[in-house]
Amino acid sequence: CSGKIYLVDIEEERVDIQLLILFDMKDMFEYLSLYEMFVNNVYYKKFYEDVWHKADELCEKNIKVVIRNLNSSLCIGFECYSHLLQNIPSMLESIPFQRILSERKNKFENAIVVSAGPSLAKQLPLLKAYQDKAVIFCADGALSMLEKEGIIPDYVTNLDFTDLAMKFFQNKENKTSLNMLSCATHPSLVHFLDNKSVVLRDDPLYQRFNLNDFGYIDTGTHVSHFSYTLALALGFKNIIMIGQDLAFDEEGNSHSKGFDFGEKFSGEENIDKLKVTAYAGKGEVLTHITWNDYRIKLEYLFACNEQKAKFYNATEGGARINFTEELSFKECCEKFLTKEKPQFELPKSLTKNRSDKLL
Repeated sequence: CSGKIYLVDIEEERVDIQLLILFDMKDMFEYLSLYEMFVNNVYYKKFYEDVWHKADELCEKNIKVVIRNLNSSLCIGFECYSHLLQNIPSMLESIPFQRILSERKNKFENAIVVSAGPSLAKQLPLLKAYQDKAVIFCADGALSMLEKEGIIPDYVTNLDFTDLAMKFFQNKENKTSLNMLSCATHPSLVHFLDNKSVVLRDDPLYQRFNLNDFGYIDTGTHVSHFSYTLALALGFKNIIMIGQDLAFDEEGNSHSKGFDFGEKFSGEENIDKLKVTAYAGKGEVLTHITWNDYRIKLEYLFACNEQKAKFYNATEGGARINFTEELSFKECCEKFLTKEKPQFELPKSLTKNRSDKLL
């Protein structure tokens, strides 16, 4: 352990974010499984039991958020690493991430991140009207819904290590979107898609391969997280989110109308549920622990990057997401989307000679 001492005020409004940042640091993360609260003074143990219990609960809660996505059997980790090794030849033939950044970074300020939550359907007419005035980042699950409305996203993100996501891309006519894939994406999908960039995660394990042209980015643990970090990497200043419910709607739907696996996706049914504050603070909505973890991790991401970009939650439904400004989608469009976005040619991949040398 580093031996450093960190002082945390448990009454501070942002204490959860502070603890997440702390526990995510390398010298802390490696020892989280050994966490235990020690009270080294009988006086505090006797007279301030409620305080140290609260501190202990806060630490336990945030440690669970940091490590919940880790599989104790290491199956997921090994599977992702296996996918990386299988994907390396395809990655070397794909568009290098650094080339995308060099050609497109800081060329436009306004981005829309599209997720597949229940609120998305009502936003699609306005998105179609303004699609030429914002760079659109689309989670793979929302692709069919956009295509049916004649909306062409600029970027489509995917990080699924299973092949379920193949369904999102089948029978698609879109040839102009850039498919951004995690290095751990299922190899079947990587082989299936054209116009792709396979990106290495921002992790020491992946940096050891010295394939710097193809890295590095924080893909997170859910696809929209990848969309936000990609928008940040490309230098967007105004990032508008729609369809980011992270909660069930009043009818119990988990996804928007037109979702390829149905509005009530069976994969969400057997996860522990809880209630959280609703969008705009209007009561509470029902969510589950996985979505809630995603929300907390997004809040962490937004808090860490609030000097780089402004995040506008235009979902108009679902759970409240802290460190965002809640505006209607109409207000966002009228305020920010006033000029045409630039048009780019697809960046070129490496030459075969260079790819073969790297392999």
